[in-house]
This record gives sequence, structure tokens and C-alpha cells, in this order.
Amino acid sequence: MKKIAIVTWKMVLGGTEKSLISLLEAIPKDKYLIDLLIMDEGGELNDQIPKQINVEYLHKSETSAKHQVAHFVSHGKLLKAIKVGWFSVMSIRSKSKFKWEENHSKVLQKIDKFYDMAIAYHVPTSLSVMYVINNIDAKYKVAWIHNDVEYEKDIKLYKKYYLKYNKIFCVSKQSKENFIKMFPELRERTSVFYNILDAIKIYNLAEEEKGFDDSFNGIRILTVGRMDSAKGYDIIPLILHRLLSDGLHVKWYCVGDGDYRETVEGLIKKYNLEKNMILLGLKKNPYPYFRECDIYVQPSRNEGFCNTLSEAKVFSKPIISTDFVGAREQIKEGKTGLIVKFDEDELFLAIKKLYLNKNLCRTLSRNLKADNLLNKTEVTKLLSIIA
Repeated sequence: MKKIAIVTWKMVLGGTEKSLISLLEAIPKDKYLIDLLIMDEGGELNDQIPKQINVEYLHKSETSAKHQVAHFVSHGKLLKAIKVGWFSVMSIRSKSKFKWEENHSKVLQKIDKFYDMAIAYHVPTSLSVMYVINNIDAKYKVAWIHNDVEYEKDIKLYKKYYLKYNKIFCVSKQSKENFIKMFPELRERTSVFYNILDAIKIYNLAEEEKGFDDSFNGIRILTVGRMDSAKGYDIIPLILHRLLSDGLHVKWYCVGDGDYRETVEGLIKKYNLEKNMILLGLKKNPYPYFRECDIYVQPSRNEGFCNTLSEAKVFSKPIISTDFVGAREQIKEGKTGLIVKFDEDELFLAIKKLYLNKNLCRTLSRNLKADNLLNKTEVTKLLSIIA
């Protein structure tokens, strides 16, 4: 059986991690042995990792610098002890995230195995990218780009690591083009790998629970995703305030949590939206809300591909999305959804358009039902590398 190592940060409730779960489920368990190497313990999706996957946590007591130094000294390996001690001190003294990651990757223990393939499955500027190069012995090494690198300010610092990868997968055509602009010498090694979407599983999960528990009889708008600047949650209160001022009978529900929650709550209070903008928090199963909403809105400033947009398509709801990387690969403007700039006026007018035009809503929903959804066949691109 072929051996694959996949390195990621933490199994939190996010698009990258949900895509990883789908990938793990799609790889044939009778042909491949997979070690999932996770930097930190915890995370809402730990219990969704398929049972056949061997999980190891890289940050644990026996991998600490202090433990390693003591171990090497007791076994007479003084040079290794000095090396770990040195990079541990350098890591502590690091003045940038990049230097901390670079030094820390050399503190962590190397994996005492040989793999057919090792994969860095996290954001493009992360410890995972360095760890796969510095700590894993594998025939092929793959980096997975989930974000738009144009928004990763330190990406060029990682060039020397990307040059050592055999293959780079980007989750959309546009994110691939942006990556190649940064690293033109990697053009031949870079290709697109769309996130795997299991529509049947999503449908089934939507039936397992109830979604909205209020008795609201107006138009329910839904946004799902991590609550941070990239996802554009801070623009929602301004738009909702204008919709309500125009007499539209709407509520806007947000599934997710994050660093921006306090900011958003302040805006909700400022515009007196406590009854109309509902923060539902994290939901391991957000699909009942997708099923029951009337309009789905993705107001992101930037994305790599956007899993939640793909998930919204499964339920054939009218969709409005900002024009981030990957949006036009998922939505056909005017046919399966509306694509607008990240702009308060454009989002406001698009929502109002759908609110007033029921025929357009029906047309978008009908076209979405006929649209081809992504499926598990994407995994062959990965497995063909070590066939």
C-alpha cells in the first residue's frame, strides 16, 4: 500500500479543514495508508476524521525542545541536542512570523518514516509548508494553495521552500494564475485542484436537524463562514440597515464565529439591528440553514475558492457573491447567481433586485439544479502522482 503524509495546522470548523475531510473520505482506504499530522490539538472537526486515518499531533510533550534535548543527551547524541537547543532559542528570539516558523520547524522532530507522498495542506504562508520540506522524507512533495496569494504579504519569503515541491495545487484557476505571477518558475509544477464536494452527504446532513427556530415570515438571507475581515461581515450591517429603511421585510442570519464578532456586534448595536441580524455562532452542521434560507449572500473581500459558495449551490438557492478569486468558476453571472463588486451599493441593489423579482429567483434556482456540481473524481489528480 502507498503511504501518504498530510500536514495541517488544526481541525477547526473552516473551509480548508472541511475540504480536507472530503479528500480523506475520497482516497481509497484499501490502497493507501494515510498519516494525518496535525500541528495543534483541538478543533471542531476532529471527530469527523475518517476512522482509518492515523492521526498524530506534532505539538505534544515528547516533541518539545526540552524533552528532545534531554533525550539526545541521554543517548549521547550531543550534536543533535545542541542543534535542537540552538533553534529553540532562535525561535524564541524571532522577530517575524516567518523566522519563527523557519526555526520552529527545525525544533520539531523529523518523522521516522518514508512516504510515497507528503502534502502541506494549509495556508500558503504557514509552518506546514516548511515542515514538509524540513521534517519529512518522501518521494513526492505537494503544496496545497487554499488562499489567494495576492493577499499573503509574506508569500515571497517562502519561495525557497516552494522550489523544493514537486507539485503545487491551487483551488481555483484564478488562484493558480496569481500564484504563477508570484513564482513564474513554478508554472509547470502548478495546476488546479477543485475542492471535493459530496452533494449527497450534504443533502443528508441537512435533513438531520432543524434550521431556523423563529417564526419569521419574511425573506431570510444567509451568510456562512469564518467571521473575519476577509469574509466581509462588517459590511452586512450597513446593507441590512438600508434594506430595512427601504421597507424590505428581511432578516440576515450569519453562521460562524471569529475575531470580527465583537466588531460586528458593535455595528449591530449602532444600527439597532438586534432583531434583524442574527449571529448564530459556529454550527458543525450548517446545512439545515442553507436548505431553509431564501437568499444566500457571500460578501467576501477575498477567497481562494470558497467552499460555502459551493455548498449553497447544492440547495439551489438564489445566490449573490462578490467577485473574489474563484467566484466566476462557480457562478455563471445572471444564470446561476449574481456577481457584484465588494461594494455596499452593489450588494444592496443585488439583494433588493432578488427581493423584488421572484421570476429571477426562480430562474436562478432552476439553472442551479441543472448545474454540474464538483465530485470526488478530482482525487485522481492527486493519486496519479504516485500511481
